[in-house]
Amino acid sequence: MAEPISRSTGQDELSWFAPIALSWSFLTILPAPRVDVTSRAVGIAIALFPVVGLGLGGLLGLLGLALDRFLPPGPVAVILIGLESLLTGGLHLDGLMDTADGVLGGWTPSERLEIMRDSRVGAFGVMAGTLALVAEYACLGTLTGLYRLTALASALAMARWAMVIAVSFFPSARPAGLGATFHQAASRWTAVASSLLAVVFACALGRPGVAGLVSATLVTVLAAGFFVRRLGGLTGDTYGAIAVLTQLLILFVSVGIST
Repeated sequence: MAEPISRSTGQDELSWFAPIALSWSFLTILPAPRVDVTSRAVGIAIALFPVVGLGLGGLLGLLGLALDRFLPPGPVAVILIGLESLLTGGLHLDGLMDTADGVLGGWTPSERLEIMRDSRVGAFGVMAGTLALVAEYACLGTLTGLYRLTALASALAMARWAMVIAVSFFPSARPAGLGATFHQAASRWTAVASSLLAVVFACALGRPGVAGLVSATLVTVLAAGFFVRRLGGLTGDTYGAIAVLTQLLILFVSVGIST
């Protein structure tokens, strides 16, 4: 996840907007207003993660509808994946690669965490990143039209909701860092509010949405539990990994129920 673009504005009338701006800046590279950062604002911003995901997924889905008029599914899939990576700065994919290097290497949790700090990508990371991109291409090259739009909206929204659940309910592996900051700012109410949003989105999106909610729950419990066993807790990288794994599972399920 991105470092927040934030600074005190000194304007009380903008304080209500702080969680929205923070949520946007945490998950995308797009510019957001600079606002006061407080623990409460960060907690609310985390709860709004599914909203940002829904917006990104909807944007990509609408672009896909426009491109369908000019290009076959394969090239459209490449453009959508490229734009998604650009808008998010590749943050979650980077987290997946760092996590793969860490949890599959080293002999102790501390060694694995140290591997994850290394800016260089190892063999496990390259394989994980490559497989993730190929898998997403395979799914988006199969899905088309309005169904692809709802599948993308569900996948990106529920993937961000999965991060909220991981942040709120699983321990942090490090005492400091962005992941630890999120864990400290989140609360059970953060998870409840975000879950209510996720349920509303799932109902509105139909089968892809409901399938996405179930898939996100499954991935979060299994993946987060595995990471805790390997690392002693979760980090910002593992949150990104959970988002990618959730998104891929939802896209696969969407392909399955569309046939």
